[in-house]
Formats: sequence, C-alpha cells, structure tokens
Amino acid sequence: MTAAISTIALLSLLSAGPKVAVFGFQGVGVDSVTAFVATTLFRTEMGNTGKFAVATADEVVGVLGADKAVTKISDAQDAARRIGAAEAVIGSLSRLGPQTIAMVELIDVAGGSVEFEDQLATTSRDELDIVLKRLAKAVATKTKASTLVELGEITEKESKEVNRRQAFFGAGMGLGGFMPFGGLGTNEVMPMLSGLGLYETPDFFAEIRYSGGVGTSSGANFFPFTVGMFKTTSRSDFTPYYGGAVGIGGYSSVSQGIGWCSSVSQEGYPYDGSGTGFVVAPAVGCMFFHTYDFHVMADLRYYLMFGGGGVQHGPALTISLAFRSSKDSGGCCLLGL
Repeated sequence: MTAAISTIALLSLLSAGPKVAVFGFQGVGVDSVTAFVATTLFRTEMGNTGKFAVATADEVVGVLGADKAVTKISDAQDAARRIGAAEAVIGSLSRLGPQTIAMVELIDVAGGSVEFEDQLATTSRDELDIVLKRLAKAVATKTKASTLVELGEITEKESKEVNRRQAFFGAGMGLGGFMPFGGLGTNEVMPMLSGLGLYETPDFFAEIRYSGGVGTSSGANFFPFTVGMFKTTSRSDFTPYYGGAVGIGGYSSVSQGIGWCSSVSQEGYPYDGSGTGFVVAPAVGCMFFHTYDFHVMADLRYYLMFGGGGVQHGPALTISLAFRSSKDSGGCCLLGL
C-alpha cells in the first residue's frame, strides 16, 4: 500500500514537469508589499499552467533565510540547486512613469543560460494579476506574452493601442444557401447573400443581419431581417457559438418577383402566393480568428417565418467574413466572401 502511494506521488511530480524555483521579484520604484504580492501571484500562476512543479515559499526561505529578491543568475543557480530545482525564475517589477513593467527570466540551473525572457507593461496596478498570468503562460510555453491574448486578458494599456485584438464593432458579408422545407412551394436550394453587423463582448456577440435568397429555377424568394444574440464558448481564436435571432421576413413563390413587392403578379408567370411574417431563427456556428480584427464565421441556422400563408421554414448555411474596427476609430470595413 505504501509503495503504491509512493508511486502515485512520484507520477504526480513527473506529470507536473520540472521543478522550478521562483525567487522574489526585485522592486524598482514600487513598494516591497507590491513586489511580494507579485511574487506570490506569479508562483501560483506558474503552478496553474501545469508545466512545472513550483518550489514553495517555505523552500525558498529555507535556503535564502527570507523570501527576498535574487537578481544575479549565479545566485539563482546556487539557490535553485540547494532547493533541488532544475530551473529558476528571477524577475522584477518596475515603475516607469505611468507604467508598471513586469520582467521575468527563466534560467536553466545546470547550464546557467537564460532559456526565455519576457516583459509586459500595464498602466493600472489593478491589472497586475492579468500581467502575471500572461507572463506565467509565456514562460510555460516559451512564447511571448504579447501573442498570448484572450478576450478578458487585455490590459488597459493594450486596449488604448491600435492593434488587432481590441475591437468591438464590426460588419461583413456572407454567402451561403437556404433550403426551404415547407411553405415556398419548392425544395430548390436558394443561393443566399447576407449583410451583417456585429457588436462583441468577451462572452457573447449581438448581430443584425439581412439576408436574401432567390431560387434560380423557381423564382421563389425569401428575405429575413433579424436581430440575434449568441454565446461564445471560448475566448481563444477558435470558438463555437450558439444562440438565436428574431425579426421579420418576406417571401414569394411567384416565378419573378422581389420578396417585399411580390404581391403584384406579372403576366405570363404563375402566381402562387406571397406574404410577410415574424421570423425566429435558432443557430449554431463556429468563429475563427476570434481575437483578431477579422473573423471567418460558419453559421447554421433554421429559419421559421410565421404569417398568413402558414409557416415557411428551412435551414440556411452561411460562410461570412467580418471585419472589426478599433474602438477609437469609429469605423468599420466590409468585405464579401
């Protein structure tokens, strides 16, 4: 039984990755309490990455006599060896004008080389936890923190910069097809062109969409105008989403006509009926390049229009390309796919 427990403990340590000693951050222009809290937060976030077995504060104190800053690579090597760590992290927290800059270095204890180094700045001390979380991810993946952006982890400083990861308004166009399952007198797949506008937050987006589908053979047409709300399931660059939209729509099964104006039949073409009604459209989809200033969206929704002519309904699959604008620019771009 004891052997089994020891084996499980050993496997747990191995799965956590190499042991790393995180030494106290050096404070430059910041008070000692802030530097101490930053060190504690960074240790926690390093452990949360699952890539390291992080030495505890007690282990560091046991070697150094206090949880104090280590600034030299040679000192970090010596202390980390005594702790039994294969890697060490030294860091600093500096005040420079309105900015607070966090810097970290990952050191290979055996060779004394710097394996990775990075820094991230914020203009708000309230965002220090975000900065340290992203730096911990950066160290764990050896990827610059500036590229490891998820919605909700963007600092105030970054949100003021005109970059590709902080827009909230956008618009675009899409191309797809609508298959009427009932009410339009045809089962022909109708090419459908859509124009859409977006408003995004970290966890959902709202959409306004106008679509038009016209049968190339039958001449039947369907024109819904909807407003929707959709929940995104991830804050990364690829995210599925689900939700629904409501609005109004028009349809016609006349051989030649335009949805809203098709109540007038044309000589020589059969007139089957037309109307308008209330539209409901539950939807699911996938958004690619979620954190960038453009999105590719694959959207599947089922339209149901309730009106005097019964229920017109069917699925529509649309591929859309949408561009987002900077919050400060007040504009947006359109590009059809």
